[in-house]
Amino acid sequence: MKKTQLALALGAALVAGYAQAQDKGIEVRLSGQINRAVMHVDDGAEKEWFNVDNGNSSTRFRFNAEGKVTETQKAGILFEVEYKSNPSSDVTFANRSISPVLNERHMDLFYSSTWGTFRLGQGDGAANGASEVDLSGTTVAHYASTSDIGGAFEYRSNGLLSGASIAGTLSNQDFESRYDRVLYQTPSMSGFTLEGSWGNKQTTIYEVALRYSGKLENLGTLAAALGYSTEEGAAGAADDKTMGGSISWLHTSGINLTYSHTTRELPGRDGQFDYFKLGYKFGMHAVSVDYAMGQDQLAGGDEAKMFGIGYVLTPVAWAEIFALAKQHSLDRSAGSLDDITFVMVGSRIKF
Repeated sequence: MKKTQLALALGAALVAGYAQAQDKGIEVRLSGQINRAVMHVDDGAEKEWFNVDNGNSSTRFRFNAEGKVTETQKAGILFEVEYKSNPSSDVTFANRSISPVLNERHMDLFYSSTWGTFRLGQGDGAANGASEVDLSGTTVAHYASTSDIGGAFEYRSNGLLSGASIAGTLSNQDFESRYDRVLYQTPSMSGFTLEGSWGNKQTTIYEVALRYSGKLENLGTLAAALGYSTEEGAAGAADDKTMGGSISWLHTSGINLTYSHTTRELPGRDGQFDYFKLGYKFGMHAVSVDYAMGQDQLAGGDEAKMFGIGYVLTPVAWAEIFALAKQHSLDRSAGSLDDITFVMVGSRIKF
């Protein structure tokens, strides 16, 4: 009850602020989405259906506000929180019901001009999403962050839980995500932008990224990103360094290809991640198959793999129906563990 009251009070305060801001000449927009699905999981010993929030793009709402400072300058804010019940990345057979809480995503202000954009506050680091560029039209069903669906489930050996989860063995290692930082982004130059950020979680973080998006005349659209991040280690610990990127090509015929790779420095080893996707978009339909492999992420000698297929129907821009099937496997030096399979069907409605 207290969580519901808090959410209602927050909503009322934001609506009041919305009306006042409009009167002052700053444009305010409310938007968001609800993304729900039913998910079936089979780990070789147990099978069960779950009613989940789709972690590929969680339930959330946001306020954007911006206004002109001069003819070439503007300023504004982004306030975004998520509110997900039974996240698909967190549920397990032992924990099928997870209560929602308001989680901070963005609490950010910006100032932009012809020389670029500065952002200050909680938000994306410069390299966030650099390993997740994807033009397939199927990201709400599946994309490079494979652990967003079923990440908490552990592999079994002879029916016993191994302690090795999907998220621990097959992460796309997508840099430092969101945190309190200062970020600068250059203006687009022939489709290229450069970003840099400095901020902190428990220790200091530095990130840089180069991004590209553009048309290739009759060959379609190409998008790509390359990023690097380093998070300083706690006293006596090594820095956490990640490098990698992704590239995605959508041909005018609807055929599309996506590839992602990251490397993360871990104690005594480098954690590797590779992801491939082949897709086809036609009318309101999009279908794709994907494959991911993670090496040495949780322990040296680990080789985790995933094969999947996804479909998305988009009858209107604000509504999608999606379906996914995938299988995860883990090979270790001591032997293979039981595969885990997932089937998920759901819908995302945006407003």
